[in-house]
Amino acid sequence: MQILALIIFGLVLVLGLVAIPLGFPGTFIIFGDALCYALITRFRGAITVKFSLALLAIALFAELMEFLLGTFTTLKFGASKWGVVGTLAGGILGASFGSAAFPFVGTLVGAIIGAFLGAFILEYLHRDNHAAAAKAGFGAFVGKILGMTIALACAIAMIALILIRLI
Repeated sequence: MQILALIIFGLVLVLGLVAIPLGFPGTFIIFGDALCYALITRFRGAITVKFSLALLAIALFAELMEFLLGTFTTLKFGASKWGVVGTLAGGILGASFGSAAFPFVGTLVGAIIGAFLGAFILEYLHRDNHAAAAKAGFGAFVGKILGMTIALACAIAMIALILIRLI
């Protein structure tokens, strides 16, 4: 029974890692998995209260950075508040439509293209300037990629820390 539990635990860790490019908060999935392990072992095993809090801090940092990078990069490339709203809305809509059309891969591609198009469209409607809208859209694209990269790096670090503690 313990072997089955450890296999499920490992699969959920992998699920958390895979979830990030698909637009889901994978670091929170990893944290939740570790917290379940800690609760089952009553925090007496490899995952203690302090370690759980450290994992939570990493997960919060990763998700916050993913969000802020998308926002600030879009602004840095000259977008207005409308471009930022377009980035967020476009990313969500793009992920939804992409997921419906091509599950898994479509979610990632849809989120990135949706962020670009959302920023571009709302920025163009706000300024009536193709060049400024394209620049804002490119900023949204760069921010989305950077945010996902940081979230993936944090997720990999979390998994490595967990495995080091368990081994």
